[in-house]
Amino acid sequence: MSGFMYEIKKIMLHQKGLCYIVIVLLFGTVWLVASDNPYNSAMEQYKSEYEWYLEKVNGYCTDESSLYLEQEAERIAEAKGKKSYLLESYYDSKISESEYKKESQEIENVLEHQNGFEVIYQQYLYTCENTENRYFLQTNGWTGLLGGGTLNFVLFLGILLIVTPVFCSEYSCQMDALILTSKEGRKSSLHKLLIVISVVLLMCVSISLIEYGFYSLKYGLPNGNYPIQSLSYFAGSNKSITLFEGYVYIGLLRLFGSVFLAILLMFISVLAKKYAVTLLAGAVSVIIPYVGLSKTIIYRLPLPLPFLLGTDFFAGDIVSSDAFTGDEKIVFAEVNTITLLILFSVSVFLCILAAAWILRSNSNKWKMKTRKMRNVPALAIILSFVLTMTGCSDDGKSQNFIPASNEPSSRACADIGRMPRGSNTPPLGAGDLTYNSSAEYDCMGYEITQDAETFDYYLKNASTGEMLHLVRSPMFGAFSDEEKVCAFCVCSPYLYYTTSVTESYVNRVGNYNSSITKVSVVELNLDTFEEKIVFEQITNSGRSLFGIDYETGDKWKFLEFHYGFFINNDSIFFIGNDGITEVNRLTKGITKLDIPTSGNISFDGENIFYKNEQSVLTRYHVLSGETFTYEKVVAYDFCIDEQSIYYVSRTDGSRVYSCNKDGNNKRLISDTPAMSVTCDAGNIYILAKESGENIVLSKSR
Repeated sequence: MSGFMYEIKKIMLHQKGLCYIVIVLLFGTVWLVASDNPYNSAMEQYKSEYEWYLEKVNGYCTDESSLYLEQEAERIAEAKGKKSYLLESYYDSKISESEYKKESQEIENVLEHQNGFEVIYQQYLYTCENTENRYFLQTNGWTGLLGGGTLNFVLFLGILLIVTPVFCSEYSCQMDALILTSKEGRKSSLHKLLIVISVVLLMCVSISLIEYGFYSLKYGLPNGNYPIQSLSYFAGSNKSITLFEGYVYIGLLRLFGSVFLAILLMFISVLAKKYAVTLLAGAVSVIIPYVGLSKTIIYRLPLPLPFLLGTDFFAGDIVSSDAFTGDEKIVFAEVNTITLLILFSVSVFLCILAAAWILRSNSNKWKMKTRKMRNVPALAIILSFVLTMTGCSDDGKSQNFIPASNEPSSRACADIGRMPRGSNTPPLGAGDLTYNSSAEYDCMGYEITQDAETFDYYLKNASTGEMLHLVRSPMFGAFSDEEKVCAFCVCSPYLYYTTSVTESYVNRVGNYNSSITKVSVVELNLDTFEEKIVFEQITNSGRSLFGIDYETGDKWKFLEFHYGFFINNDSIFFIGNDGITEVNRLTKGITKLDIPTSGNISFDGENIFYKNEQSVLTRYHVLSGETFTYEKVVAYDFCIDEQSIYYVSRTDGSRVYSCNKDGNNKRLISDTPAMSVTCDAGNIYILAKESGENIVLSKSR
């Protein structure tokens, strides 16, 4: 057996290299499939409607395309206004049912693809900013393939496990001394270098091809000849390359980064001769800069990390504005072509030096011409790495501020205090929860109130009148000033509330000169006042850790804009102006429910009650996904309790009625025309339409 084949057998079989390769490729594929989410979820949700418009404007944004989209926007806006007027006229008996159906059908034809139009129109607004290098296309596939900019942790771990034992296994049993006495000593180290580089290249190419095939099958990768600026991630880029060229260049940079990491690991193993030291040093050389430095600094270091990331070499300046002062800050400064070439050249030179040192250290001693300068290459390489990791300071381009989202509504925010942790929650079942988004709750003798001047929240004991301040309470502690309460939900004996906090970081673990927004769902036991967090999610930061991307398009952005929520054993349902989003409590899977939120939203533990676009009361079963329409219940407003539905009728002079949850047993509650109706455990509250008087009716009457 030749020396080369012997090294292949040793690395691939005895050191389990082949096993690690299979695990990396298999687990990487599974992780890719399981963790992928579309950058633009609406583009997938309304795919057929979006593609209907994309066929008409695909490619370069011409004057004809602009005119068509602007006219279509006016046509849809007019149709929506006419639809609302037509519905009011029908309910006020100004037009007959046959006239309503006839005109409604014409309007529905106009609005048939409106959801897809909203997606294409947002893309149109982006394209109009620079029509020369921004084209219309299906972006989810290319954005997923190119726009991650995150470390592939599976590949990184695979390289560590495969490369570290190549030399360390020989040092651990002192086999290196025997090899150095043989004539094949120098060839042995050369064979190891070639095999390791080949294995690393094989893994990288395989992962790149798997990613290309996955995104091609799931979303499609059309129009690879379009400019890379067609993706919003590369909006500010000054590099004139196409989408497919970007994929090739990023792939080549990642190939080099993987080889660079492999050579660095072998260099450390030859220098340290310890398995643990090599593994730790290799991990630290990538993880510490990744989680502790800004992108601007990372992409200017001659280390494997920037090449392993690759994507942001082709991104432009990323600028954010201070929400308070309006000042613009550069979060990431573009890497120009000259800087990239210099960085690449220096990195290649370091690789050559490291490889030369590895070969020299594993050469027969009697073949060395001199021993006086044998440590110079090692010292040069070490000095180079030390210089790159020290003295790095931000030059003022990268700042620690990222603009916050839109301010929440007036009913959505207040400071609240921390409470002791650690309660055990019993299962939530049907009947345990009755939620009305427009209601004021009275739970276990406590009432939630808000001070009109300070906007602080209190728990008021209804029987004793005692006010328990949820801010700065000695019992509860205190939140930070930036932490806000966004919504409440009561499920006896627990009060659930959501908090949102934005925190800024400068070179701290997990973030780079950035700010993060974190939303939590907290459970408070109203008997013991014990508290625990049942859900927590970072909605926006500029980073990812261990390949988990915290900035995945619009995936979690909805959390920053929710104004209500409700909960059951399996899911949390967040209410926003654009609909209801269901989040699985176990997997954190996201489902956007096609439920309008213009009016009250109710939940009884199994069903969501809402008004559809025709103001007809509708019930959605959260487990089966089945929808039931109460054809005879057309309401201005409604609410529910454990047994009944109360509603303000649009077809009967705004009188207030009640019925069972199956729609039967209709009963008149009040002759007074009303604007709204809410209820609690004992009373029904009606807002009179003409006088504006609040009328309280007891349920027991």
